[in-house]
Amino acid sequence: MSPGAGRMLVLRTMEVPIDPEILVARALQAAAVPAFDMMTMPPAEARALLNQAAAVFNDGLPDMARVEDHRVDGPGGPVRLRVYTPQDVSAQGGIFYLHGGGWFACDVDTHDRMLRLLAQQSGAVLFSADYRLSPEHPFPAPLDDAAAAWDWIEHHAAEHDVDPARIAFAGDSAGANLALSLAIRLRDAGWTMPLGCALLYGCFAPALDTDSARTFGAGGYGLTAERMAWYWRNYLGAAQDVPPVGATPLYADLAGLPPIFLGIAEADTVADDSRLLAEKLRAAGVPVELLLWPGAVHGFLQMTRDVALARRAVGDVAEVIANWVG
Repeated sequence: MSPGAGRMLVLRTMEVPIDPEILVARALQAAAVPAFDMMTMPPAEARALLNQAAAVFNDGLPDMARVEDHRVDGPGGPVRLRVYTPQDVSAQGGIFYLHGGGWFACDVDTHDRMLRLLAQQSGAVLFSADYRLSPEHPFPAPLDDAAAAWDWIEHHAAEHDVDPARIAFAGDSAGANLALSLAIRLRDAGWTMPLGCALLYGCFAPALDTDSARTFGAGGYGLTAERMAWYWRNYLGAAQDVPPVGATPLYADLAGLPPIFLGIAEADTVADDSRLLAEKLRAAGVPVELLLWPGAVHGFLQMTRDVALARRAVGDVAEVIANWVG
């Protein structure tokens, strides 16, 4: 699965064909939720439409033995945390998953089908938490809520037959940023870190001066560089002129972190964020594995109902995590 410890995947600076099933899935979304400009709308209105589009694929849910919602005391109020227990639990440990959505949209409901599939295929109990969203709640509010959820998981994992010392972090897009930033915060505090972090098409720094942003950010592939920059402005708030390291893990000291898996969607504005992060992780002595999903676009993992590539990618992630927490 890995391209090798000493090699980097090279982005093709030419048009990349998108997986045909992804194109069909995007057409279904467009039919259900017509195009809108989220950057000119009230946040709550735009967020509702984004979540509606994400929910298009959330039927035909994989069966779980139990799905439980809990309310965690967070620094800004209650945080919803969902626990997925698959029917066949084979792992001693578990997964703490943070959803993407540009720190602006999505929640455990929008990612429900994909999270069930990840729990099912990994054989691990999966915990996933909501968090406050920007621009109403910029950094560090989302990360603080993720930390509060992790504190609850550590104290309650055993109640779900999960060894709290055998938990991996995972997340997609903005959730990948939060998962890595939380691992760095735990390391700096001298607290227990996850066994590994599976970071899926993550955004790790606001500078969009990469080949992937230039190649895929103009439009036609989904996430544009303009919209990614807007997400970053929302998240950083007043701190955008001097982005804090806690929000931009690409610029952090990465030494001493657990093994990292980086999943890259080939036709993605932020694909090079993962490549640059891999270089820094290797330089810091952190074990890292990269996997490129050809023909994939940002957000495709939520399309598991309709897209075979998305189902295979979830299986790739589940295999990595099962090896960590089994």
